[in-house]
Amino acid sequence: MPRGAEVLHSYAETNMFEILNSTINEIIEKYGINYTDLVDISYTETGTIAAINVDYVLANKIKSEVSMIISQKLSDQDEIPVYVPLGAFTNNMYMMGKGPRIKFILVQRGCVQADFEHSFESAGINQTMHTLKIVLDADVALMIPFYNTHTRMKTSAILAQTVINGECPYQYYRLQGGRN
Repeated sequence: MPRGAEVLHSYAETNMFEILNSTINEIIEKYGINYTDLVDISYTETGTIAAINVDYVLANKIKSEVSMIISQKLSDQDEIPVYVPLGAFTNNMYMMGKGPRIKFILVQRGCVQADFEHSFESAGINQTMHTLKIVLDADVALMIPFYNTHTRMKTSAILAQTVINGECPYQYYRLQGGRN
């Protein structure tokens, strides 16, 4: 890739990440999401956790709204003027970022897939951390004069997270100087 095209490619990726992340922030603010909005924990009669249920109606609403907003932002986005110093087109590292700025028009088009990712991780003795993330995977076409390319970008954000406490196992408790 020519150096000047690398600069434009970098600018386009930065712009796309701003679109992805700002959209996630908009949705989180709009819905005021917290763990109990997305996840319902069912307990047994003894008080232990029996099941963790995700509100898939809300999750799918968020997922499709994120995708629609990003698609709308991309289609509403006109040509983006980008000014690149002439030195960026040379192989001379001393000229990089130097010289008169040349105006280029950058056009971004693409599609975004939104999905959810669950994870359960150990968070200590008999504790588990449940995390629910939204994952955005974008395939974006960058149309630059004399150079066209695609780039794949992926970002995620935590929507809900909690630590589930269990009882400390008796044998472990005894090893720590507990009762005999």
